Amino acid sequence: MQFIVLAAFMCCANTENTILFAADTAMASARLLSQVIVLSLMLPACSEPRQDLHLRYATQLDTARHVAAFQLRDQDNSAFTNDNLLGHWSLIFSGFTFCPDICPLTLGQLQAAEQQMTGPRRHQVIFVTVDPERDTAASLKQYLQLFQPHWIGLTGAQSELSTLLNSLGMAQVRIPQTASSQYSIEHSTAIVLLDPQGRMTAYWKAPFDTAQLAADFSALPAVD
Repeated sequence: MQFIVLAAFMCCANTENTILFAADTAMASARLLSQVIVLSLMLPACSEPRQDLHLRYATQLDTARHVAAFQLRDQDNSAFTNDNLLGHWSLIFSGFTFCPDICPLTLGQLQAAEQQMTGPRRHQVIFVTVDPERDTAASLKQYLQLFQPHWIGLTGAQSELSTLLNSLGMAQVRIPQTASSQYSIEHSTAIVLLDPQGRMTAYWKAPFDTAQLAADFSALPAVD
């Protein structure tokens, strides 16, 4: 057996606190990180080889990893399953519309990276919510209009969202509501790349460099 340990970078976002990476938040995040966020992802030796791919700045997996079966809804309230991942490259980022800092920052970087690409766009961007209680299909559609209308937003049952994100090593932890603030969610800040067969093949870790993302997006090969 071959083992890959993927350390999912976390962000802590409180819906009423817009201070980015305050010292106490960073310490709490570190404690949570050590307890629940470092995931061991086990890949069988018979995993299918990944499509020939040469990315300069991403971390590429030696073998592409299958994604667990899931059933979600997109921002138009249409069904979205593994079948919708076939035939194109997919960039997956998790977050939520009430996030005051990391999520809009990263989506803005993705938007800028697409604008800086030197080749045709061969990928789809998928924003997967970690907050289905508040992120409806309609709210995701309105949120993505602020960045790129053609991007895809996914919501659905918490169990289905967890199935998808956990199979990608993208952890999420809900921080309970307190007397002075609403609940918050810590989640992976990585961007994950799926190949045209719908398998995890690479990822980028925060902090991101827009030019580097653009270079790697431009290097994605054409789909046969």
